[in-house]
Amino acid sequence: MKRFLILIFVFFISKIGWSQLINADLWKLRREWGFWQFERANTARFAFYMGRLQKRSILLMNLARQDGAKFTSLVIEPYIDKNPKWDQYYISLYGADAPMLLPSFRLWLSALFHSVPSGIGGYSGHQGFDLRMNIFGNYSSPTGENCSYGHFRAMNVVLQLLNSSPHRANILEEDYSRVAVSKFIHVKEGWNSVTTFSGPKYYDLVFRNHNQLKHLQANLSVATDFEKPILDISIGMRHFNEVSAARWALGTEVFMLQNKINILPKLHWSNETKLIGIGGNLLYNKYSLGSHQVIIRPELSLRIPYSISRKRGGTS
Repeated sequence: MKRFLILIFVFFISKIGWSQLINADLWKLRREWGFWQFERANTARFAFYMGRLQKRSILLMNLARQDGAKFTSLVIEPYIDKNPKWDQYYISLYGADAPMLLPSFRLWLSALFHSVPSGIGGYSGHQGFDLRMNIFGNYSSPTGENCSYGHFRAMNVVLQLLNSSPHRANILEEDYSRVAVSKFIHVKEGWNSVTTFSGPKYYDLVFRNHNQLKHLQANLSVATDFEKPILDISIGMRHFNEVSAARWALGTEVFMLQNKINILPKLHWSNETKLIGIGGNLLYNKYSLGSHQVIIRPELSLRIPYSISRKRGGTS
């Protein structure tokens, strides 16, 4: 039994390749680039749904976003020196400090449902892009997609895309926060690689501050649990990027119970996408006898955005 397990382990190692575990070029690049900055760019290391080459593509794109000139001297030029036939794809990059792209499972589904049909059908382009993005809930604008054909290695794919101005613009776009890559065989070109991009999700808006607009919100409303009216008072922040928003607030719920005024402190949070808000409330209740109660109440809300701005000559 032990020998059988050893054989399985050896087969597994040979299947994934030692290059995934010990890659001399990556170790050298990590040392030259700087360990912490390199690892900051390696955001997809634990994205189990993507393969090694897809993760490598995201790493390379993030390094290019982090420091274009450094990427040119430490990545592109050494690779061209070792592979002169790729001289046609040489490019000198500039710019630095764009946000690192984080992997997204929903974006990967959008890419997967294009790479497989286009690979089997042998066609190229971005057919059904908006439909695919909407089906899997990728509403966080802006959104974009890159398609590469004929290349298997991650470095070749990224170099090909960087040499096309629209694709390069997608890779280096500072408003993007999320990314995913799906690779599949292509009956005409050999391989195709689909990369999808989107703006910030809830986590990015809250913890990475990837938002275009923010404002302070005060809330005064009346709700009910079908037994009594509840006065909801809160104040908090709302970070948003066009159709996506992250909202959280501290406040209280005030209501009458057994002829007494009850005041429950609360924490409210919500992830808003288009017309739907999904979130919850965390409430704390201390009873007169000294016992404590923590209440978690999920919340699903319908949003009807409406904006009024005053201009000279009238209101729109």
